[in-house]
Amino acid sequence: MAENKHNSLLLEAKNISFRYSKKSEPVFSGLSLSVLDGESILLMGPSGCGKSSLSYCLAGLYPTYAGQLDGDIFIAGEPINDMSPCDRSQLVSILFQNPDNQFCMERVNQEILFALENINYAGDLNTRMEELLDLVELKSVKDAPIYTLSGGTKQKIAIATALATGAKMLILDEPLANLDPASSVMVVSVLKKLHKSGLTLLIVDHKPQLWRKFVDKVLLMDHKGNLSDKSLDPERLEEYSNEFDTRGIFLNDDWLVKYHPIQVPKPSNSIVKLERVQISYNKKVILSDVSLELERGSVTVLVGGNGNGKTTLLSAMAGVIPHRGHMKIDGQVGLVFQNPRFQFLTLSVEEEVLETLAVIRPNDTNELLIEEVEKLLDEFGLLELRKASPYALSQGQQRRLALLSMLVGEQSLLLIDEPTYAQDENATRFILDLLKRKVEEGLTAVISTHDLVMAKAIANRIFLVEGGKVTELLLKEFEKYIKERGTVI
Repeated sequence: MAENKHNSLLLEAKNISFRYSKKSEPVFSGLSLSVLDGESILLMGPSGCGKSSLSYCLAGLYPTYAGQLDGDIFIAGEPINDMSPCDRSQLVSILFQNPDNQFCMERVNQEILFALENINYAGDLNTRMEELLDLVELKSVKDAPIYTLSGGTKQKIAIATALATGAKMLILDEPLANLDPASSVMVVSVLKKLHKSGLTLLIVDHKPQLWRKFVDKVLLMDHKGNLSDKSLDPERLEEYSNEFDTRGIFLNDDWLVKYHPIQVPKPSNSIVKLERVQISYNKKVILSDVSLELERGSVTVLVGGNGNGKTTLLSAMAGVIPHRGHMKIDGQVGLVFQNPRFQFLTLSVEEEVLETLAVIRPNDTNELLIEEVEKLLDEFGLLELRKASPYALSQGQQRRLALLSMLVGEQSLLLIDEPTYAQDENATRFILDLLKRKVEEGLTAVISTHDLVMAKAIANRIFLVEGGKVTELLLKEFEKYIKERGTVI
């Protein structure tokens, strides 16, 4: 734990309550929080408890852009809602879960210069840009198009852009959710260095492992958005295991010990066969000479760093993007996107499931269909949100809805891109148990994930997607890969 040298109050929330509309239930109410200058705090809680909403309120984005906020938030002693966006951004800045959502320009240097221009930076813009790039170790890519860079590098650009405002405090909303282990370590290393130089951090995440080495304290929220009265010592989290269990959130990976790869029924036949497949995007070859054969009723996991082509391979297998070579898939295919917002078709959670169910059960009455939808939503922990827009859900809730919509379609092959990102432990257990049951009933699953420990626990076969190739890793090879790529700092 970092040595406590903090004294002055930087940010304070007093008895705040937030709801998205006058008729909706509050996301949280009566919440108070204090952050000292130079402090680093890890905020944890179950999926959908209001962590992201709280982050947006503390950064001043809410209620300016959405919702209704009661209570008071002060930054450096001033009411945050009385500040202009420019003044506010020079005190507190926020880093979104998906950095692509906050980029405005095409190239790295342009993005940082744009941020500096927006605050009317008084010094030399190019000199300051070079300083920021050096701070996050990005000078080598300053002229690169942002879309060509990896997820970890994009997060570092987002950090540099946030720091361009001169903000004293950075709020990070699950900054590692879309990153491979190596990129996660890289981003955490940068943040650790910035914190040592005096930057105040409020980090929202589902897993404490990478953060507990340098944060000052851990705060927990519960399902109803209530913030715990006491802070936890990050070096002694094991002593608070009951607190984590009560909220259904991760303490470590020990819970995975009960999971083992499902035995593939014998004799089995192949459901997927690829021979010398090549996949290109914008005339650039992403993957070449891909040959593999997957057994029906198996779980296959794709691993590899950001930007190596895991999503591309899943998209080609789903028929979303073209390919060359021979690809044969026996049966219907379903694809759960990494960003589930891209696959929603309706304006309510209930309608999203109902539309799929109506296709596969054309003879059922509307009453029977709605009854089944209610049962499924209850099972997935989404029944209370049945009338909500899919786009208003948390990232974890959106993931569960997307998975549910695909599973009710009764596909033979389900392709899932990062099924457990932004999920708490309870939701992750539910997803894995559900997949296990469906695979035992005959489903075949291909999963892309950065969670290497989970991959080892559930996969019949593991393929590394890297350098334009797809290579199978045997158990000992994968254990070596975990040791080399899954390092925790």
